[in-house]
Amino acid sequence: MKKFLSLFTLGLTAFMLTACSGQEAKPADVVTSFLEAIQAGDLEKAGTYVSSENGSDEFDFTGLNEGAEDPATAALVNGISNNYQFKNVKENTIDENNAEVTVEITSLDFAAAMGTAMEEIFGVAFELAMEDQTEEEYNKAMEDKSNEILSNTMTSKDAEMVTRDVTLKLTKDDEGKYKIVSDEQLMEAVLGNAAEVESMFEGM
Repeated sequence: MKKFLSLFTLGLTAFMLTACSGQEAKPADVVTSFLEAIQAGDLEKAGTYVSSENGSDEFDFTGLNEGAEDPATAALVNGISNNYQFKNVKENTIDENNAEVTVEITSLDFAAAMGTAMEEIFGVAFELAMEDQTEEEYNKAMEDKSNEILSNTMTSKDAEMVTRDVTLKLTKDDEGKYKIVSDEQLMEAVLGNAAEVESMFEGM
């Protein structure tokens, strides 16, 4: 009897491990893991939940992480996790390969932050123009100051926040795992009011 129970226990454990390993993460779980990585400022991990095959011209999430060596992009990246919060993750299955997940997100208002930064940068540009220096020295000073202002603005504890409902699209990859589509909605989830920033610079 003891031998039977032992074999039964081993068999049951093996069955449970096999069953668990065959379960794919649900769309809501994928989105939650992605947002938790964003909240922690780990864009590399967040990228593992984003589809590499269904990107669009509207937004390239992987480009954020790859361009982090650029000071201006780094300032933007640092602001993403600034007091990032999310709740009410709701899943809606479209068909066997596609799903949507709606979530309420509160994070940095990038349009407001960029407006504040640009106002300060214009002021610095005027001050530096009054100094006796070469064009090369001026450009270098402007670049350094601009990056400093951007970084400080994006990471400020007093930065303006925005709350919005975002619906993320997910699709299964070749391995049958749900991945988030990198589109305008994902951009809104990561960069609150980023579309307004684009409009801000269209006429410049």
